[in-house]
Amino acid sequence: MNPDSFLSQGFFMLRIIHFVQNLSLDITIGAVISSLFLARVMNVEVSAYMMIGLAIAIWLIYTFDHLRDAYKTKGRSNNPRHAFHQRYFKEVSSVALIVFALGLYNLKYLPKETIYLGLVLVGLSGLYFVYLMLAKKAISKELFAATVYVAGIATAPLSLAETVEAEWVILLLIFWILAYANLLIIPSYEVELDKSDNQSSVVTRLGELRVKRLLLFLLVLCTLLIQYFGYLTNLSAAYLILILMVSTLLILVLRPQYFRKYQLYRILSDGIFFLPGIALLV
Repeated sequence: MNPDSFLSQGFFMLRIIHFVQNLSLDITIGAVISSLFLARVMNVEVSAYMMIGLAIAIWLIYTFDHLRDAYKTKGRSNNPRHAFHQRYFKEVSSVALIVFALGLYNLKYLPKETIYLGLVLVGLSGLYFVYLMLAKKAISKELFAATVYVAGIATAPLSLAETVEAEWVILLLIFWILAYANLLIIPSYEVELDKSDNQSSVVTRLGELRVKRLLLFLLVLCTLLIQYFGYLTNLSAAYLILILMVSTLLILVLRPQYFRKYQLYRILSDGIFFLPGIALLV
């Protein structure tokens, strides 16, 4: 193959990946995969309509958050995702309205139990955005966002479960830590961009060293919880996938110099939520 052609195809693929990332489609797909994984562990069968509802909810939450950040940023943002939402603010807003309407239509196909738990997710999401609007410094933004994310992926499986087992609670806590760590790692890589845009993040508030120490504590705790989860269950595939997820984040924390180029840190950090899809193929 011609080297120039190979490079051209590589850059084209990167542009597609960044487009998917800017629209939070990777996060949305990862949430659906994670929810299906939880359903497999809990031994319940979720419907396609439930996953459509989850995808719509997660995408709208993240998109609204990015549109809000883009609107608040004065001048052209140096952050690629914020710059994308600035440039296509009207187009993305219009699509979000259409997607919201589709979400309302999709409700008619959901079980009542799922709708009731979904209302809890709506309430949490509402509180999250109210908190962002009222708080002078959104100190706990990442904590809140991780909670909303895990509530989203757990809504459908839990709504179908007759009981809640101890290992499920451990598994949800593991996913919460992974989601929280994800939300700490990305601003750690983008701290200079946030400073140049005068955007507040957990890293600009607490400092890089404190956030790194917090990340290491969380990932060690997550590893211990995964060991406990493995002890409680005989789900070796699920155990190995969780180990791979936490190991990926740990590498991103310990070796940041290798993953800054081409936003590889985003691909890997958000991409860990694709890994549970391996268990769905077995």
